[in-house]
Amino acid sequence: MPSATLQRSHDTRRPTAAAPGTRPTRRGLLAGGLGTAALLGLSACGTGNSTSADGGSGGTAWSFTDDRGHAVRLPRRPKRIAFLTDSVGAALWAAGLHPVAATDSGQGIVPAVEPDWSGVTKIYSADKGVRLEALAQARPDLLIDAVQPDGTLQVASQLPEVAKIAPVVGLSTYRSIEQIVGTADRLTRSLGTTLTDGAAKARYQEAGTRLRKAIAANRDLRVGFVFGIDKNTLGVMNPKTWAVLKTVSALGMNLVPVPGGADNTYSQAVSWENVPSLPADLLVWAVSDPLPDNPLWKRTPAVRAGQLWKPELASWYAYSWENFTVLLDGLATHVHSARAGIGPHAAS
Repeated sequence: MPSATLQRSHDTRRPTAAAPGTRPTRRGLLAGGLGTAALLGLSACGTGNSTSADGGSGGTAWSFTDDRGHAVRLPRRPKRIAFLTDSVGAALWAAGLHPVAATDSGQGIVPAVEPDWSGVTKIYSADKGVRLEALAQARPDLLIDAVQPDGTLQVASQLPEVAKIAPVVGLSTYRSIEQIVGTADRLTRSLGTTLTDGAAKARYQEAGTRLRKAIAANRDLRVGFVFGIDKNTLGVMNPKTWAVLKTVSALGMNLVPVPGGADNTYSQAVSWENVPSLPADLLVWAVSDPLPDNPLWKRTPAVRAGQLWKPELASWYAYSWENFTVLLDGLATHVHSARAGIGPHAAS
């Protein structure tokens, strides 16, 4: 049997939800991408922004410092908001912010938070990205986009044109769940909107407690989050990059590492001949469809033992307390029932 270590070739592209049998691409999803989520002009601790004292008249200057460290300053609180990215839009819609224009790439992220599309212009085009004319016609006074690991916006290629329409605030989705959704809540509140996801946040916190207890009771369990890169290659998600993995790692989960993985490395590419040697007792299939129909996959110890979970695809990028509650609850159930020691160990 091959050594139970990962090859050191990196797939540094963040995958996106894709049609069945295709490699995920990040533009449609996170733009997330996934990857994606949360956010730009916001600090993790919520500092660096100010709003009018009257709570909504818009008569006082407004400012916000996003996740890139860029400060957006306007003479009045913005009222007409546009979401340029699915993942960021889902987080803000779930928090209670209603835009005048928004992206829906058709990959299930936005519908996962059940938005109200009344009066909202759809601005996404599969071949062009943001439809600039439609965006301009919506007359937004603030745009919100996702920030990528290198600090650029998801709409980087269109930024010169987009920035002529309205200033852009960026939210990073490469943080823990609490930071991503918490920042979306703070931005929503700064724009004078009453939060609508308080009960969902409480359920999320309860799910986190359940998962922490399940991990503590099964400390030796090794968990690998994987997805399909192409028909010849599997990707192991980097715990240093993905929001969910950052969160569960902080709860104590023992994750399959990505050798040499930096903060902007999305995954470790593993050829199929090495997949059965993945050092995981529980596998979580993420961000791609369908499950592999490969004999080597079926020979992987965790799969052979039935210790595999495939959450709903959109839940990875719909950055809301509600959707992440589903993920944490599912993980708690599978961690509780899984048996440690199923997967191979690295040769000593």
